[in-house]
Amino acid sequence: MAGADPILASVLQRRVQAISHEMATVLMRASRSPIFNEIGDLVTVIFDRGGRTLAQTEYASIIANGAQPPLQRIIEYFGDDLHDGDVILHNDVYSGGNQNADVGVFLPIFYEGGLVAWSASKGHVADIGGMTAGGYDPRAREIWQEAFRIPPLKIHDRGQLRRDVWDLVRANIRFEIVAEDIKAMIGACAIGRRRLVDVLGRYGVERFNAHMEYVIDASERRVRAELLRWPDGTYHGESWMVSDGLDPARRYRIAVAVTIAGSEITFDFSETDDQAPGFTNMPAASAIGAIRIAFLMLLAAGGLTIPTNHGLFAPVHTVFRKGSLLDPHFPASTIFGNQMCDEVLEAIMRALADVLPDRVTAGWNQYLCTALSAIDPRTNQPSVSLTIFQRGGPGAMRGADGYDALGFTGTPGSMRSPDMEMFELSTPHLMHYCEYLPDSAGHGEWRGGYGTTSSWTFYGEGETGTTIGDDVAAEGADPPEGLFGGGPGSLNELRLSFPDGSTRDWGSKEIIEQIPPGTVCEAVNGGGGGYGDARRRDPELVLAEVRDGLLSPGAATREYGVALAADGRSVDAQATARLRGAA
Repeated sequence: MAGADPILASVLQRRVQAISHEMATVLMRASRSPIFNEIGDLVTVIFDRGGRTLAQTEYASIIANGAQPPLQRIIEYFGDDLHDGDVILHNDVYSGGNQNADVGVFLPIFYEGGLVAWSASKGHVADIGGMTAGGYDPRAREIWQEAFRIPPLKIHDRGQLRRDVWDLVRANIRFEIVAEDIKAMIGACAIGRRRLVDVLGRYGVERFNAHMEYVIDASERRVRAELLRWPDGTYHGESWMVSDGLDPARRYRIAVAVTIAGSEITFDFSETDDQAPGFTNMPAASAIGAIRIAFLMLLAAGGLTIPTNHGLFAPVHTVFRKGSLLDPHFPASTIFGNQMCDEVLEAIMRALADVLPDRVTAGWNQYLCTALSAIDPRTNQPSVSLTIFQRGGPGAMRGADGYDALGFTGTPGSMRSPDMEMFELSTPHLMHYCEYLPDSAGHGEWRGGYGTTSSWTFYGEGETGTTIGDDVAAEGADPPEGLFGGGPGSLNELRLSFPDGSTRDWGSKEIIEQIPPGTVCEAVNGGGGGYGDARRRDPELVLAEVRDGLLSPGAATREYGVALAADGRSVDAQATARLRGAA
């Protein structure tokens, strides 16, 4: 942009990014729920006055990339009826939300009498009404059964709390902790407003806007230049979701056609199967978030890192078919939708594997955890938790092993695993172990990420648990796919052992009510797929993993063609050469 100073533009971009980061820090430290302050299932964002992203701090990427669509709806809904001191609440998936449990707070920022920007925070709250605490219930057939819908709603008007509106929201939510977390989100947004007003006071609105426009344009130019390096054409990929929470044998196809045309890219999911009868549907905002995560991975794999702002996604277009899994008809239930990021990403990676082999990843272990609610007998208070410590492994890519125990594609490397002691302190559960799962990674020149195994005892009263995820072995799921000669990853298993000595497998999207105190859960979360011929892997890397207990000696010989010396502390070079020569 003419007249813009590139150095000042960079300074302002980093300043706005720092503001969003401070907002996230405030939110995590002021919140009450472990879902916020331990796991970080949240995002904080600064938008311009028109709702374009200027900067964001994303702990949960699937939420982060779903924060902008609700703001567009808010701006359209309120029009000129926006004032300094307003605070707007939103979660409704049928007016731009990505998941009903992901509640957003949006605060318009005024300076010298005019609307200049927005601050926003969004996070997964412990409860949002519906027929089951926490919201995850595969029996839900419509949105009202799983959540209290909040379309654009002012809870503060010109700086004054609208007590009747606030009391209406609180009356439809089970846990007081949610109200406290919403207050923390408001506080984070207020910090964002204060810090941005300071910046505007120093540089002026016009100068600030001109330089942020420069930053957005620069981001878009860099992305378009990168897309011009990708081969034009239309490429197809698919993935499968197993079980819809009602029929564990039901399989649904998620299909994409990726069209690269010059500096534009389109992700068309029109051929995806029709919507499901239960909660395994994905709102369009959530699907867009998943697509953006995959796109960012492809860019980063080529060494391109760009600050997250509106320009980053300007060349990206999305197409969904109304009535499909990825854009269901109202009033379908959808709370499982965020978890379908796994299938969306897998379909995209499969579509582009042959044309962008240096950028795609092999198959990820599709995520599986549990949502738990109970009365904690120590306090006689309700408890809601997510067992995010159950983490599978991602797929490998050319030149890099998969990260170990990274977990969900929707939060790659950002959402934190809860501290085990904090999990025990804040919920009625006793952990036995949580550790890497040996031999779970798909073999390859670059092996997949290792999964985990964990176990805990329930001692809450009236405990209800719902599994959230896929890739369960007992349901016949396919293991994560290896690429270019790499081996497949491994699947998930969940088993409950009850106090009476009986046991049962726990499905991928299954609710169990009244789990008796003393019940033990044993969880296996598998690893990701490998990339390339395993017999080209450095034998010393194989040895290191055997010595670390991650890889068994038998797998080292069988999969990698690596023979160990009798003491297990070195590679038998001659025997290894024979094994690999015979392959």
